[in-house]
Amino acid sequence: MRRLLSNVGIVITAAACAMWLAPAACLAERPAQPHPFLTRFCLDCHSADDPSGEREFTSLDFAGSGIDTQIRLQEIIDQLTLEAMPPEDAEQPSESERLQAIGRFTEMLTRMRRETRSTGGRTVLRRLTRREYRNTVADLLGIDVTMFDPTLEFPDDDLSEGFDNIGHDLTTSGFLLEKYLEAADACIEKAFAGERPVEPQTWVFRDNFFQQPELGIAHRKAFQFRYLVLYDHPRNEKPEGAYGPLNEFPDGVPADGIYRVRVRAQALHRDTPYSTRAVMIDTSEPFRMGIRPGDTRIGDMVHTQPIEPKFAEAVITDNELRWYTFEIPLDRGFAPRFTFENGQHDVRGSYGRIFRFHRDTLPESLRQGKGIVAWRNAVTAHGYLPQIRIHEVEIHGPLPTSPQPDAFRKLVGGETFTPSAVSELLRDFASRAFRRPVSDSEVSGLVALYEQRVAEGRPPLEAYKDALKAVLCAPGFLYFTPPDEPAESPLDHHALAERLAYFLTSSMPDDRLRQLADESRIAEATVLRAEAIRLLETESSGRFIADFLDSWLKLRALGSMPPDPATFREYYSAGLQPEMKQESRLFMRDLIDRNASVLEFLSARHSFVNRDLAKLYGVEDQISPEQAGDFHRVVFDDANRGGLLGQASILTVSANGIETSPVVRGVWLLETVLGTPPPPPPDDVPPIDPDIRGTTSIREQLARHRELATCNQCHRKIDPLGFALEGFDPIGRSRSYYDRRQKIPIDTSGVLPGGKTFRGPAELREVLLERKEFFVRTVTERLVTHALGRHIESTDRAAIDQILEQVRDDAYPLRDLIVVIVMSDLFRR
Repeated sequence: MRRLLSNVGIVITAAACAMWLAPAACLAERPAQPHPFLTRFCLDCHSADDPSGEREFTSLDFAGSGIDTQIRLQEIIDQLTLEAMPPEDAEQPSESERLQAIGRFTEMLTRMRRETRSTGGRTVLRRLTRREYRNTVADLLGIDVTMFDPTLEFPDDDLSEGFDNIGHDLTTSGFLLEKYLEAADACIEKAFAGERPVEPQTWVFRDNFFQQPELGIAHRKAFQFRYLVLYDHPRNEKPEGAYGPLNEFPDGVPADGIYRVRVRAQALHRDTPYSTRAVMIDTSEPFRMGIRPGDTRIGDMVHTQPIEPKFAEAVITDNELRWYTFEIPLDRGFAPRFTFENGQHDVRGSYGRIFRFHRDTLPESLRQGKGIVAWRNAVTAHGYLPQIRIHEVEIHGPLPTSPQPDAFRKLVGGETFTPSAVSELLRDFASRAFRRPVSDSEVSGLVALYEQRVAEGRPPLEAYKDALKAVLCAPGFLYFTPPDEPAESPLDHHALAERLAYFLTSSMPDDRLRQLADESRIAEATVLRAEAIRLLETESSGRFIADFLDSWLKLRALGSMPPDPATFREYYSAGLQPEMKQESRLFMRDLIDRNASVLEFLSARHSFVNRDLAKLYGVEDQISPEQAGDFHRVVFDDANRGGLLGQASILTVSANGIETSPVVRGVWLLETVLGTPPPPPPDDVPPIDPDIRGTTSIREQLARHRELATCNQCHRKIDPLGFALEGFDPIGRSRSYYDRRQKIPIDTSGVLPGGKTFRGPAELREVLLERKEFFVRTVTERLVTHALGRHIESTDRAAIDQILEQVRDDAYPLRDLIVVIVMSDLFRR
């Protein structure tokens, strides 16, 4: 496998603000033995016999420039700067000794970097990730991938420290190659869906609204299937009345396109006499109806399907019967399904609960019914279940605004396919697919394939499709452009345009980028800077924001340990998981648009929430029920909210779905905010907790845990950070007690190594902002990792320093930081 080389040249800058503390004469010194500071304060624990934290300092070669020594030196500098070492129970250096040591070690490291020519720091030739593949075929072919996912059967991309685009870990298996063939076939066939325009049709449904077998008897007895009735939200484990499918539309729409859907509906029983414990719904909120697609080929239209994005949503008026109109995309074979987006949680169990708690609301003759069938029949016909009732549905389309015909015309060069133009058509398509000009031999090979298929009896258009499918299976499409230049040479124009596009849009270069690359202008400083800013202002940059946050903050794992439905039903009934991610994305989007400081990730007192999240945060008075689905900027009075540390996405992904752990959240903060992950636990850590008899809180349990010498070294750094976030439950709600019944109070105070104290998230933010260089460096390194598809190494430290130096005086504005990364040698080589 060839390697895609990137710049590993070292740009020398000051590596730490304490550098001036060391005498200049020391620059020439190259001590072969450990520095006296290490001998006095560190070697008792970090010697070769039993190195604490697997960090051994006695064998470090300070006279040389080994990468291992550089890595250890950087760790030593970081730990001394954070005042995390030496541990509290060891002899402590004076402030002067600590600063002098930092300065001395920094100079040593700077000298080593000058002499080092790393053999690492290169981006391994890598393939497209699943998300990049999906975005690229969508942009290349002009197809809609909201209902069509060609990567659905691809194996998951391996994650490396949260990132899915690290070339070294993106393996290509025989199974994946088979899936590439299948995906290419499906993508090309879909792209040619606009070959034969379909005349618009109208379908009207007014009766025979059969939903699912469980509701069959009750709906027939109650109203002879005259209505679609939605009861519960679509995220229930056992939905019953969560989806309203069209029973008489079994094959869905006949062609891909945009369709107008009109629904005549009403909301009923928002004023239900039933208690919340009986029907588990927030009746203070207007009822919201959504539309989600259903693949009729799957057959099961009343349960969750693998792909079901929410295309539209509307607040349904109480009692009043009204028409609601939507325009939504639908693929051939798909049909709209109607959902109660904020419906009941566990309607199946509500029938029995109504009989237990509200039997007297039913006719006397039905009060003695037993079993779920009798309960369901009685409540459906004579009860007051909160519901959305649909009386009529009308579907019309595909509309003239459907994009499919334009996509077809682009692939064939006009209204119809002309065989005589196949060579130029294939040259144009392959050039766009490979993100570079194609050679005559590459075009000749594709034309030969086309001609061979025609000779075998394939119609010319089908043979042309086969050639296009071959392009999608070629390494030039599946892999990033591998330059043949040395690592220190600049990327060629097309490789640079490719890297820029996939960094800031997670997809192929658009027409303007491609034109600038063809004209050999993209590498010009003013042009490259302008293009980076332009891409950040496009809608496509939303994919960059989503993908970067998924990797940096590990939000890709959100939902992998879902909260307990019984305890945290709001998470499901309000559909909080995608809304949590959207909050974080809008927050970063705003920082980029305003070119605000990276430090606002920590310091901000605002965020962007819809009404569901606002209720979770206790600020629902700032968003009206009529705007429930829209996100708004809100400013928090609660000093613990705002910024990343107050966002539900972060607080949920750093919990296990049932309970919180200061350890998990503390490790998340060390890794994600400070960029100083703790070492893995030693092999001799006990598999069970130490003796915690007599403890009453997690704080006391961890205090006992830290009594073990093997545990204390890391937990003294981890636990205090995690304690600050214990005032938030596993889905990010504020709390004062772990257990409301036992009234065990939560103590969010902490003492960091070095003696710095804080109480709660607000004061922790201030402490973190005092160490802002660590946070800004972490964000920068994660951005560069995302841009290059490789991890940052110690040899990159000076280059990162140079990037930071260019934005330091302006308080690290985020958009400028991203642009500086694009302009850096790391990115351009």
